Amino acid sequence: MNTPQKWLRFLINEDCTFEQLLDNLEQTFNSTFTYKNDSSIAKAKLDDFTIMVHDKIDRIFDIALRPTYILSFMIARDKCLNCHVEEHIQTTLTSHGITYQQSQVKDLAYPIELPFWQAPNNDLVIKSSGDKLTAYCKIWYKPAKYSKFTGIFQFSDVWAMRFERNKQLAYYSHCDGDDFNACYWIIPESSWLEQLKNERQSHFPDWQHYDCGDYWHYIVQSDKFYVEVIAKQIEISKKQLNGIFLAKK
Repeated sequence: MNTPQKWLRFLINEDCTFEQLLDNLEQTFNSTFTYKNDSSIAKAKLDDFTIMVHDKIDRIFDIALRPTYILSFMIARDKCLNCHVEEHIQTTLTSHGITYQQSQVKDLAYPIELPFWQAPNNDLVIKSSGDKLTAYCKIWYKPAKYSKFTGIFQFSDVWAMRFERNKQLAYYSHCDGDDFNACYWIIPESSWLEQLKNERQSHFPDWQHYDCGDYWHYIVQSDKFYVEVIAKQIEISKKQLNGIFLAKK
């Protein structure tokens, strides 16, 4: 699984219902949006990007969540070299009469669905070697039923790692919601990564000449902890492994 390269986030202030907005977006992008009846999030997957639409109303409690709808685009990594993808999205919205305001929020965490159901109340097992870090997690195949497979997060070209506790369940106060069984997060505009770059720049002004490639701020959950990693890439898989999770004595 490669890291998506770019997100676009728009605020839509349309005087319509969530269903009406989805109908309009389905015609705009010639795609079908799926969502659960009690969910405030709808999704559509296209060839070049994935779209997520966040309702401004909580559909369960019928209360206002925010003043506008949120429209997020997650652009596929291999499409990001084509600078016309972003322009195409904006032109498509405008040509179909959808008024938007582009929003780029510092430290906004974007959830990305995992290809397995990470057991929510179990700790990760973390191992590191050089600039590589691997985290292992238990998997459910249905609620509270453990799979024989182990989930694996493999980080390469690791710059930094830290643990955080006592945060909100959705991590930062600015975090796109999700209705996934399990996910990890990426922060494209990370204050922590910016701080690390500035510090390194002060000691090694030409470091970017020999350290090529983009670093990302990743977050995975370990029971009550958040494990944050600055690395260039994450690969996610599952395998049958023995001896990873040893019983506590």
